[in-house]
Amino acid sequence: MKELILGMGNPILSDDGVGLVVAKALEGRIAGADVAVSAMIGLDLLDVIAGYDRVYVIDAMCTRGGLPGEVKKISEEGGAGTMHLFSSHGLHFFELMELGDRCGLNMPEVRAVYGIEIGDSVCFGNCLSPELQEKVASIMETILSDIASSSTAQPDRAKNSSVSS
Repeated sequence: MKELILGMGNPILSDDGVGLVVAKALEGRIAGADVAVSAMIGLDLLDVIAGYDRVYVIDAMCTRGGLPGEVKKISEEGGAGTMHLFSSHGLHFFELMELGDRCGLNMPEVRAVYGIEIGDSVCFGNCLSPELQEKVASIMETILSDIASSSTAQPDRAKNSSVSS
């Protein structure tokens, strides 16, 4: 079973890049799973995800009342607030999955989409805010636990969970 952990975000918009940071930190932590990060949305993602059996997506999100660092599982119907999965300028992630299927590509099953709350402001910067950075380890553990409960891949908890951005 080929599995992909896909972190999405913008590396120059501070906390918007949390999906990238968390995905990179998960590299090597889940046996047999590949990790990719992307600032792209729409058709550009087809080459990244096609050919995998399962995909887990990590993205930043902003919702009313959300607390920075809170991890929420997102469904196709309930993805409002995610920063990159639903685009007003093109295909959203789930439409992309459907298009790939219609084009005969080997598209993965979307096992989970994790939205990480970043608060209500996004600013320029190439690292996470201190508030969010200090929560990266617990965000990783939440996602590792969820993936372990739904995956054939097994987390390697012996690896160091400290993260630097």
